[in-house]
Amino acid sequence: MSMRIILEKDVEIPLRDGTVTRANVYRPEADAPVPAILVRTPYSKDLLFAQTFSLDPVRAAESGFAVVFQDTRGRYESDGDFHPYRYEAEDGYDSVEWVAGQDWCDGSIGMSGLSYLGAAQWLAAIEKPPHLKTIVPITIGSQHYMDMMSYKGGAFKVGYLLFWMTAFVAPDVAMRRVREGKTDEGEVMRIFESIDQVDELSRHLPLSTLPLLKENPVADFYFEWMRRESEDSQPAAIREHYSQIEVPALIVGGWYDYFLDGTLENFTRMQKEGATEGARGGQRLLIGPWDHILGSVSSEYDFGVFASTLGADFVGLQLQHFAHHLKGEPNGVDEAPPVRIFVMGENAWRDENEWPLARTEYVRWFLHSDGAAKGEGGGFSPDEPGEEAADAYLYDPRDPAPTVGGAIGLPGLVQGVNVGPRDQRPVEKRPDVLIYTSAVLEEPLEVTGPLTATLYAASNARDTDFIVRLCDVYPDGASRILAEGVIRARYREGYDQPSLIQLGEVYAYEIDLVATSNVFRPGHSIRVDVTSSSFPYLDRNPNTGNPLGEDGPEDLQPAVQTVFHDAARPSHLVLPVIPR
Repeated sequence: MSMRIILEKDVEIPLRDGTVTRANVYRPEADAPVPAILVRTPYSKDLLFAQTFSLDPVRAAESGFAVVFQDTRGRYESDGDFHPYRYEAEDGYDSVEWVAGQDWCDGSIGMSGLSYLGAAQWLAAIEKPPHLKTIVPITIGSQHYMDMMSYKGGAFKVGYLLFWMTAFVAPDVAMRRVREGKTDEGEVMRIFESIDQVDELSRHLPLSTLPLLKENPVADFYFEWMRRESEDSQPAAIREHYSQIEVPALIVGGWYDYFLDGTLENFTRMQKEGATEGARGGQRLLIGPWDHILGSVSSEYDFGVFASTLGADFVGLQLQHFAHHLKGEPNGVDEAPPVRIFVMGENAWRDENEWPLARTEYVRWFLHSDGAAKGEGGGFSPDEPGEEAADAYLYDPRDPAPTVGGAIGLPGLVQGVNVGPRDQRPVEKRPDVLIYTSAVLEEPLEVTGPLTATLYAASNARDTDFIVRLCDVYPDGASRILAEGVIRARYREGYDQPSLIQLGEVYAYEIDLVATSNVFRPGHSIRVDVTSSSFPYLDRNPNTGNPLGEDGPEDLQPAVQTVFHDAARPSHLVLPVIPR
């Protein structure tokens, strides 16, 4: 006999400044109060499809939990003004404590949610609401300004930002403006139509004059982030406040999620810096072969049924976590190994005791060639280089190399989504891409852990970009992307120390490719690609050295890029090899 579930819609949740937010509450018809799970979303509490990305409220209610889906301040049915992340810490505290005070709640509160909804959890936890017992932040990073929302390696994530704003932020803002009589429905239609125009919008120069956002004040923060305004004006970064967080967390990410770096940082640093022993010992990490919304199957590669969140029973895993921390059930959550990863190539889940893995052997693999790493390309091996000729290519921002899959988030390609383990061969055929491929492997080689590259390179521009990709080459020739990193040359010494480069001078660029877990199987090869653009995910570096957003079409300058891999300048990747 199924349990009767009560649904209350548009329940008012007041905040400390008088702003009223609204929520839908799913709860079991029960004789006694029950624990509650709070999900705070800017993407509409009424969009059930989006809700179930995080937590199925019906299944949770049937398991004895109340579930509260709340529109955050200034979004959909909630009052107030929206600005990404600015109010989520205090608003999260107030919302947790309001839920705890309801007669149907026993005072034990957890939080769940994906992406922005994950950030809302961490920011609330920083404020230490007394009744918050645990969180489940899914595919979210460690801060919201550099290297998460706006930048990657110093390059501006123009395509991603425009996709996020046009698809998920601007439509609701535009509809509010219509209701307030500030505009007409034509503005709303223009916003909706722009969702499929991310490539065209990203090509507009100067970026700081983008008409869609200049003429329609639906996302003013876009220009704040472009101007790199002081981080004092940005919301608190999670990474600065681990020592204030007192709750255990089930931290979830994907190898193809663009927030993977921050997801891993949240786990490793909370283990070391969490405010209490319970918080430090209560961190759990789950990483699958997923993109940002936990997808695992593309048109090109299928990791198998057990790679999907359905196959892993992700909702069941969350409910087990909440049952332990909110109900006190001794269900083994605290006894299981703290890390669970999906090892691609083998396509299997594996439990681990730590991240990175303690048994990792960090091995330098070097780029090699005779100066012609195009076409068939150069080599890639653990053998140290000798006297080898450098490779060169022309990077022209008027014809940038396109974005094809990876840990990104863009519309496009055949399925309408450009993300994940896509074949890089169409890009590798271009003259502005260098490729370095290992010999065909005779034994399996597992690479699991953080990935870094050191690229010795020169340019005849004052500023430019270098991008490094790691790929798994299949016997049929397909070159599946595993990881990618970028460095904008002016930020080679840190975001707080920008400096233009000297023409022709060789610099050692340290490039973070984040992490992966993949077994390169016998018959496969390991490949490294080097280029200077991934458009429209990243903005085209115009090579001028001018401030971001100022250059027009007439300012774009080609640049000759030279990559060195000799004994004195040994360009290489550090592969985290797992002995087998």
